[in-house]
Amino acid sequence: MIGKWNKSVIVTYVGMLLAVAAMILFMEDKMSYGMMCFMAAGICDMFDGTIARMCKRTDEEKNFGIQLDSLADVIDFIAVPVVLVTKVCGIQWYSVASCALYSVFGIARLAYFNVCQEENEDKDSPIKYYIGLPVTYAALIFSVSYLAVLWFDMEVTGYIQSGVMALTAVLYILKIKVIKPGKIGYIFFLLLAIFMFVLYFALRR
Repeated sequence: MIGKWNKSVIVTYVGMLLAVAAMILFMEDKMSYGMMCFMAAGICDMFDGTIARMCKRTDEEKNFGIQLDSLADVIDFIAVPVVLVTKVCGIQWYSVASCALYSVFGIARLAYFNVCQEENEDKDSPIKYYIGLPVTYAALIFSVSYLAVLWFDMEVTGYIQSGVMALTAVLYILKIKVIKPGKIGYIFFLLLAIFMFVLYFALRR
């Protein structure tokens, strides 16, 4: 059987399945549950690298993990926001334009990250900062921006979501240094995710 199926990559697979569940829930108008799955996918991505580095792996398994992570990110943090924005905005010129821009810049960001990883001889050595905003931040950005639905009418919300998507897309390819969160950063994001989980569960709409 091709592929790798050991514990070093299982969290990545789980995160991808949660992202697929999020898209299905969005299409079924179960937005809050979809956002909860989306955030859970983000949490999986936050810790899959740490878990993988704790496992004893061959060079082939390390390379497979890098490729798998980026391919899963396409679903988790590019496809899911596109489905979300399309669901909220409908087929409008500005939503289509922002989704197209987001998809192209997001893919370019992931390809750039892969090249940087391949040039890094020690694949088990965690990097200290990123060039450009990591696509994984989409889980936080869109889970927060979607809350605008609760305070604005749908037309205004459509502009907000499309604007957030376009701005996020540009941040993906700008040559800016984004410090990789340390332990305190991970704890903060985890607590924020728990708060958002509770909020969306309370809304359930």
